[in-house]
Amino acid sequence: MYLKYFKIKTQIPYLDLKPLSDRFARQDLKTFKEIHTSGRFIGGEWVTRFEKEFASYCGAVHCVGTGNGLDALTITLKAEIALGNLPVNAKILVPAHTYIATFLSIIHAGMQPIPVDVEQLNLTGNVLQQITSEYDAIIVVDIYGKLVEDEVYAFAKAKQKKIYCDTAQSHGATNACGVKSGNLARASAFSFYPTKNLGAIGDAGAITTNDKELANMCRKIANYGRQSRFKNSVIGVNSRLDPLQAGFLLNRLPLLDSDNKRRVEIANYYLDHIDNDKVILLSHDFTNHSAVHVFPVFVKNRNVFVSYLDHKGIGTSVHYEVPPHKQNAFKELNHLTFPVTEELHRTEVSLPCHPLLKDEEVLQIVRVVNAY
Repeated sequence: MYLKYFKIKTQIPYLDLKPLSDRFARQDLKTFKEIHTSGRFIGGEWVTRFEKEFASYCGAVHCVGTGNGLDALTITLKAEIALGNLPVNAKILVPAHTYIATFLSIIHAGMQPIPVDVEQLNLTGNVLQQITSEYDAIIVVDIYGKLVEDEVYAFAKAKQKKIYCDTAQSHGATNACGVKSGNLARASAFSFYPTKNLGAIGDAGAITTNDKELANMCRKIANYGRQSRFKNSVIGVNSRLDPLQAGFLLNRLPLLDSDNKRRVEIANYYLDHIDNDKVILLSHDFTNHSAVHVFPVFVKNRNVFVSYLDHKGIGTSVHYEVPPHKQNAFKELNHLTFPVTEELHRTEVSLPCHPLLKDEEVLQIVRVVNAY
């Protein structure tokens, strides 16, 4: 990355969605006008087109749009029950290190989360091999945009366990064989929340899968369980991708790869140049097979570090302060202890890392972090 001499800029927000969205303002206004003129505000060609293009982008056969990422994962699990592929009250192995939405999807599907600790960030084959608890299926999480290792999928296949992926942060990431996020698990659940690498202007989500029967059941459940206009064959919900959001996502999809490339470039610069014993970095492997949705560092005195950066005009975020198993919402899990997960949640700070971050801003962030 080429860095020039510059005048120091003192205000660097963690993420400013307006300039990111402004890149698409003209296209978005055109899309809005076309949809408004069409009079078709639910479903229709915009949703069909996005589903087709996003499935193709991921290398998957099917894509089912949903109202949000949480619904995408919940509907997938409910569909598997309806198809008889998972039992009611199924036990789902899930990494403790994740956002609460992963756990909520399991609960909302009437299933039981079986949390396990991680080694560094993601669930690994080594961890899975040590599990003695009984479970029916696995949900993995591409946390911070880092793909789960291929050995995890190989483990699930060898054990004949169905595996699903929470891909809410890994849009566009590819594995060593060039297979994209969204085409590695039996089904993958995407969020298009505005802050995501591929973000809508509001809530939106999608399921990708290569299984036609599963895709059809997911679509049915997402649309009230309807098999036709007046006949409902399963218990469903109302969680459909809005055509307006589908149109906005279509405008953004062509820039996803270049945006991700810039994120990786910035992350690699951080990894090469941040040098402070008080600030722990991940290894360089973090940017391999990763969309770098979040660039995390880990510090013991998080509040002091965040206040220091704020004083220096640098915005930060935290992903995430309290792990799901310690949330009051899951009191039945509060007694569990997962040391690695809890240390990650206790010490993580996210530095700015987005495609519009300028070289001089990246250099300033490094200078400030190194002076901490």
